[in-house]
Amino acid sequence: MTTDHRPPGYLTEDLQLQISGPARYTSSTDKPVEHIMLADGSGTVIGYLYANDDDDAAGWVPRATATPAQQNLATPWVMWLREAKARGIRPSAALDELLGAEPSNHSRVVADSRHTAASLQALRQLAAI
Repeated sequence: MTTDHRPPGYLTEDLQLQISGPARYTSSTDKPVEHIMLADGSGTVIGYLYANDDDDAAGWVPRATATPAQQNLATPWVMWLREAKARGIRPSAALDELLGAEPSNHSRVVADSRHTAASLQALRQLAAI
């Protein structure tokens, strides 16, 4: 055995940790956000889908009055946002797509509900009402 023998590189090199998963928009921004309302099958508004192109942000804010079952109705719409990100679509364009989407059996985007909030925090305050 010689003293010059060294273990393979993978035993001596630093690990390069990489987080993987589906492409997602950033979930926070301090800039104004465009938002649309999401309603359950009876027409009750259960929350808001939002977007900001400057920070590549988009996501979901449930209303304070939404039950857990109602909040779960947002899942297909949030998945739509993930698919839009994977296709390289800007957040505001994803909202455009959602406005034109067919309603599901249990939830729908409220027509003509696109508005702008001063910030994501302002939208959260609106959702708390």
